[in-house]
Amino acid sequence: MSKLLSLEWYWVILIVITLFNTFLGEQFTSTAFVSVLVGLTVMYKGFVIVDHFMELKHANKNLRLLMRLYFIIFPAMIIATIFF
Repeated sequence: MSKLLSLEWYWVILIVITLFNTFLGEQFTSTAFVSVLVGLTVMYKGFVIVDHFMELKHANKNLRLLMRLYFIIFPAMIIATIFF
């Protein structure tokens, strides 16, 4: 599979996940369940963007770690909103 075609698949996956999150917000009344799912999907989407669209998969490990930390900390904060 060529790199361009691979990126298109990741792009479609990101769109599907975004639509899924929108569906969750519209259909479920449990904010705790929705917050956990949205936090986890935001984390996954961030990892995909860092690795494939920013092309940091084979970059400096520290730079990649810092970018991944961003997508670990903020989804964790989304999940932490359950408790407040």
